[in-house]
Amino acid sequence: MKTYCLYTVLLLFACALPVLAAVADPVTLAAPAPRDEVLVIIGAPGEADTFAPGFAAAAKNWQTACARAHIPCTIIGLEEQKDPEASPTDRARVQEWLQKRDPASRANLWITYIGHGTFDGKEARMNLRGPDILPADLAAWFKPFMRQIIFIHGGSAGGAPFISALSGPNRIIITATRSGNEVNYARFGERFAEAVASDDADIDQDGQVSLLEAFVYAAQKVQGFYVDNNRMMTEHPQLDDNGDKASTPADFFKGTRVVKQAQPARGGGSAPVVDGARARLVTLAPTDAERAMTPVQFALRETLEQQLEKLRAQKTRLGDDAYYKQLEALLRQLAALYSPAARAALP
Repeated sequence: MKTYCLYTVLLLFACALPVLAAVADPVTLAAPAPRDEVLVIIGAPGEADTFAPGFAAAAKNWQTACARAHIPCTIIGLEEQKDPEASPTDRARVQEWLQKRDPASRANLWITYIGHGTFDGKEARMNLRGPDILPADLAAWFKPFMRQIIFIHGGSAGGAPFISALSGPNRIIITATRSGNEVNYARFGERFAEAVASDDADIDQDGQVSLLEAFVYAAQKVQGFYVDNNRMMTEHPQLDDNGDKASTPADFFKGTRVVKQAQPARGGGSAPVVDGARARLVTLAPTDAERAMTPVQFALRETLEQQLEKLRAQKTRLGDDAYYKQLEALLRQLAALYSPAARAALP
């Protein structure tokens, strides 16, 4: 009972520190930091009366989320366009937007696609008005970027073709489907837009919605639709944030905790590492305390969070005394990152 109470107190203290820090030291936390940038790509609706309203609503949710975070949001695909083949096409607009971004910025670059996709067994496509976008196109356009890119393919026929082409360092890839063969209309992109615009997806109640929380929340909403309508699921959302081209499905998580382990591939070898460690730390609208962290401090936070997850998985093996002792040490280090006074002594 004593160790359990200590854990509870420390955990509550760590969660409260972002709020306390904002009150205690508003000047320190006002330091300017680069703001994330968001591009929302809306695909050709096809049956306009059926899909266009949902696509437009998703774009509106992204605008709402970006407005709350005070970051710029660009939408391509909703402009009035009499001739989809006329220059500049939507594909050209996307390429031009990316070319104008700073490849070395510290801020995250978010690109999300709401629309349909196709797959012919060889090539997957994001179906735009006019020329489509292929995974190889995005891979070439992303190549100059050293900054973290978050790409969310919310449409059908995404999955493996896009993850394989785009996965790598400083990349977080989320797709609505597991493979290019899941070609039916996907609802995930619209549910994900709802997640980033709503506090309902704040699973751990820390005042912000992480990328992992939005992923899990949207996937659960999608699953609920199929269950409620007694329909077979035709989309299985995936996450890759460790650059190994092996994605993790949403049902590996309960909340933001990993509850399943990946199996080794056929033919032997080690099992892929379950994704989520980076997505857990990324949010469209971080707290002021997180904005005040230096790059070194943010990297330390990422390391400590990863150590915390590994420790939780070892609880049974370690026993209560050793587990809670190590847990206290990690929570104290994390708490220091949210304290202006303690943070000032860090790099």
